Amino acid sequence: MMNNEQDDRFEKRLRFVARRYKEGSLDEDKAWERFAARQGIRRQVAFRRYWMVAASVVLLLIGFGTFYMKDRNNPEWVSVVTASGQLKDVYLPDSTLVSMAGNSTLRYDLKKYGKERRVVEMTGKVFFQVKRNEARPFSVHTALTEVTVLGTSFQVNEQPGVTQVNVVTGKVRFAAGEALEPAILTAGMSASYSDEKKEINIGTEEKPNDLSWKTKQLRFNDTPLEKVIEDLGDYYHVKITNKTGSPDSRLTATFNDLPLDEVLMVINQTLDIRLVSQAEK
Repeated sequence: MMNNEQDDRFEKRLRFVARRYKEGSLDEDKAWERFAARQGIRRQVAFRRYWMVAASVVLLLIGFGTFYMKDRNNPEWVSVVTASGQLKDVYLPDSTLVSMAGNSTLRYDLKKYGKERRVVEMTGKVFFQVKRNEARPFSVHTALTEVTVLGTSFQVNEQPGVTQVNVVTGKVRFAAGEALEPAILTAGMSASYSDEKKEINIGTEEKPNDLSWKTKQLRFNDTPLEKVIEDLGDYYHVKITNKTGSPDSRLTATFNDLPLDEVLMVINQTLDIRLVSQAEK
């Protein structure tokens, strides 16, 4: 009964509106303006502000995303440099120990190091004791070559136009250019690459003093005098000259962290020669 009465009232109101409604007589925009004026609402301004705020948020998010992607891809270089005669030990993030001789440089990208590979760049003479990690090979890049290992100890001597590698323990892969077959070096082996000759040479001659800058020890075992002079010059960073004859002399001796003048005195007395450094007259 109640529903029928409500329906009748609704139908009467609908007929009343239909009799009095003229097409175009209801302007919804004006109606809204009158309502908004009474209520103190500024619809257009509020609507515009809403979209300005929304657009600002979107632009801010886009800018932040672009900055984040760019910043993530930018390298964060960590660089270490040694002066002439300076020796320095450096631990990399994975606990790999790097020993640097004088006039050497080392750098790596902190953001990428250890993510997929462990890559460092260097110049000069550097000895590496690499923390083993089979999932992330360790690579040393020089201007001309790349040395790749899993876990080992080796020295890289990078000079203009020439790179030399000496392996103390483990095994390394020594590569230079795409046209050359990489060399696999094991403990006790060495190899060098010359940019002039464009080839990798495997060393067969023992070089006990290649690490003397690190061990502070010079070892000679029936070594020709010419090689003795060369090793002394490299270790003490001076030019050694033979003021007497006897170029065929050979030396067997070991020197543990001795000053140059004492070493020269022992050699001169032992071989009955006269070796002098560049500073001597």
